[in-house]
Amino acid sequence: MNLIILGPQGSGKGTQAKMLAEKFNLEYFEMGRILREVAKLDTPLGRHIDETINIKGQLVDGKTFGEVFNAKLREIPEERGILFEGVPRREDQLYYFEEKPGGFKRKIDAVIVISLPEEESIERLSKRRVCKENEHVLIMGKDVKSEKDKCPICGSEIFQRIDDTPERIKTRLGIYHNDTKAVIDFYRQKGILIEIDGRPSIEEVSEDILKKIEKLNF
Repeated sequence: MNLIILGPQGSGKGTQAKMLAEKFNLEYFEMGRILREVAKLDTPLGRHIDETINIKGQLVDGKTFGEVFNAKLREIPEERGILFEGVPRREDQLYYFEEKPGGFKRKIDAVIVISLPEEESIERLSKRRVCKENEHVLIMGKDVKSEKDKCPICGSEIFQRIDDTPERIKTRLGIYHNDTKAVIDFYRQKGILIEIDGRPSIEEVSEDILKKIEKLNF
């Protein structure tokens, strides 16, 4: 089984992706995390990605995406199922998900899209904090009470991502809605799109996803 999960920032797609990957024993392929790791490297590619995603708050270009995507994909055995989180984001990235000789050899069984109103995305992300050591996602006011608190899971320092400020969030949401529409339409036409309302609780969203996956009968 190979799944894709998409959704605007703050929709909870990361939480749902991890739950699905664990339930179905899938490799968790989080493109955002992979790019952030490369962005930390003092290499031409790392510096380019850092400037694009961290400083400009933009998506990487198609060539850069393909280089990082293919390198990571080669590390995963072909017989192992994958849960792709947050990709493909643009129409040009669909190319890397097409089954073709010498390229992508996996059949995508379902594409899950979680929707969320913009104002709720901004509210959720403005409260999000991440720990430096393991990128545990924490909620200000719930998991931690101040910026000086340590991660309650691993004890490392916490911080707010540079793109989790209201201005950056609005920019990212605009990019998501403009660029991802073609991707969503593509998979809707293929009949494998699962549309989910991201406003209910984590448990309710998870239950809705599983019910709709079962109905596809793959």
